[in-house]
Amino acid sequence: MKKQIVEISMVGMVAFLLAVLLMANPFTTTPARAAINPTVTAGKVIDIDLTQQKMTALEGGEAVYSSLVMTGRAGLATPTGTYHVFAKESPTTFTSPWPEGSPNYYDPTYINYALEWKAGGFYLHDAWWHTVYGPGTNGWHNDPTYGWQDGSHGCISMPYAAAKWLYNWAPIGTTVQIHY
Repeated sequence: MKKQIVEISMVGMVAFLLAVLLMANPFTTTPARAAINPTVTAGKVIDIDLTQQKMTALEGGEAVYSSLVMTGRAGLATPTGTYHVFAKESPTTFTSPWPEGSPNYYDPTYINYALEWKAGGFYLHDAWWHTVYGPGTNGWHNDPTYGWQDGSHGCISMPYAAAKWLYNWAPIGTTVQIHY
C-alpha cells in the first residue's frame, strides 16, 4: 500500500482559512441571541401597551417602574407578541437600513441605552430628540422642543431616564410583551 503525501502550499492554506471565515461570517454586526437564564430573569417582564403608549416593568407580577413611550408609526408598526431581550448596547449609534432619499431614512443617531428584543433592529431605547411620549405620539404630533414628528420606525423609544433605568434593571433574557 502506498502512502500519499499531500503538500499544502501557504497560498492554499490562506485561501482555505479565508473561505472558512467568510462562511462563518464573523464580521456580522447582528448580536448573537443569548441563552435565557431563568435564574436571572425570573419574574422580570417588560410590558408594552401600544394603546396607552406605556411601558411597565414588572417583577414577580408587581409593577416596579413605568414610563410613557413612543412606538411605531403607520407602515412601520411595532410588532406585537412575546419576545426576549437578547442584546444590550450602551452607548451605540443607530444607522438607517433605508437608503438616503427614502422617506424612512435617518442620519446616524447616537443612542445612550438600547435593548434589542427582535432581530432586525427592534429596540427599547432612549430618544433624546423627543420630549413628548404617550398616547398619540406613534403618529404625527407636535413636540414643543423639536417641532412636528412622527412615531418611531418600529422601536419602543422612551425618555433618557427611563431607558437608563430599564437598561440597568433588565438582564439579557428578560421577557418583553407587546400588545394593544
